[in-house]
Amino acid sequence: MPWHYTTLVDFVDHWQTLIAGLIALTAAIITVAVTLKVERRKVDRELDALRKSLAIELRQLIPGALGVHSSLTKLGAKTDGPITARMLESLSRMPAPIVYPANAHKIGLLEKDAMDVVIVYGLLDIARDGVARLITTYRTPDDISPEVVLKTAEAFLEACKYARSVLPKLRTGVATHDDRDILLITAISETAAGAEQSREQKGAP
Repeated sequence: MPWHYTTLVDFVDHWQTLIAGLIALTAAIITVAVTLKVERRKVDRELDALRKSLAIELRQLIPGALGVHSSLTKLGAKTDGPITARMLESLSRMPAPIVYPANAHKIGLLEKDAMDVVIVYGLLDIARDGVARLITTYRTPDDISPEVVLKTAEAFLEACKYARSVLPKLRTGVATHDDRDILLITAISETAAGAEQSREQKGAP
């Protein structure tokens, strides 16, 4: 015989197990949703902090690399005496990256921008390693070839050239810093154009 409830109390009493289960399920769904939302916000905060930290670091490294290129280019044009390893070392000093090495495992969070960031830092590493090899392994450290110095200078410029497309994607959030990007990018482009013109005049490939 079918059961018919006559009061709300009867209904609750009869279906209390099912009601309790539905309440528990609803509570679990709400808990999961809240947890996911909190985690998403945490990831978003971490990503924002990572972007801004890398942005600040690159805005220190890239001008430094551009300065090294300029200094080494002048050194490579030197005609009054030999070029020594000490000269090369002195003129190629620039800040070492700190943020990138410490957060290399998080770079994937940048998604489509991750590869560009890796390439910029990789080019900077190549340039610095080139200087280090010259200083430690060049056969005559007190008479380094001007051509070799100029090639080393080009490595720093390559990192700067690639950074032109990366800097606008990584903003510091500080207008006074970000607004100077156009000046830096213009300086890189002008330097690159000058280097290209110089190569053409020398008949370099």
